[in-house]
Amino acid sequence: MLLPGANSARILVADDDADLLALVEFSLRHAGFEVVSARDGLAALAAFDSGRFSLLVLDINMPGADGFTVCATVRTRSSLPIVMLTARDQEADMVRALEAGADAYLAKPFSPRTLIARLRALLRRTSESDVPEVIVGGHVLKPESHSLLANGSELHLTRLETRVLYTLMTNAGRTISADRLLMDAWGRSGPEERHALKQVIYRLRRKLADQPEAAELLNTNRNAGYRWGTEPTASDRSLPEESGPVTLP
Repeated sequence: MLLPGANSARILVADDDADLLALVEFSLRHAGFEVVSARDGLAALAAFDSGRFSLLVLDINMPGADGFTVCATVRTRSSLPIVMLTARDQEADMVRALEAGADAYLAKPFSPRTLIARLRALLRRTSESDVPEVIVGGHVLKPESHSLLANGSELHLTRLETRVLYTLMTNAGRTISADRLLMDAWGRSGPEERHALKQVIYRLRRKLADQPEAAELLNTNRNAGYRWGTEPTASDRSLPEESGPVTLP
């Protein structure tokens, strides 16, 4: 039976630690989620192929196929949110998780309450699917396909990169604080998210490097935040004075 305010989301959890897996399963079911569990990476991929899920929770260190491999494989087939778990709070793991396409990163040990809060925040940000394109100058951001069209070429983005660019481009010419970007992309502004934001900006710069005109549009104000472009041009889409947070797919 679902608890009051419970979610109907179906979550796939993969971890080779039997005790932790049992604890996470129990906590998520108690919070109202439907849970399918897997003890290794290959079992996680098989479960993913055989069912429909709202979100994946993947341990990094698993036999058969590690969490990075599972995450990257799922990303070739789906854009559903993915949370990566690891016993090591290391920057290299976080960077690899983001590169594989993860949406969030949680270091062990963690409390079930923290995990549930993180999952609910991610699910809220994926509950809407009809988000319009953003056109600024010659650049078109397509949230549905997670891509940016620039000068006739298409740049493929992760979900996090799309969220960050959405906020920046819908406020083109205005400096947006790191706190605002964190709340729009993750729903919180903890130290893990702050570090992840820097990595997302770095990855966006790398992707835009082959498009010099676009690369020059992503600016950093170290004291205030980040900005897309210098100031809105007459050819840009009319934008509000300050657009509020928008839930992206």
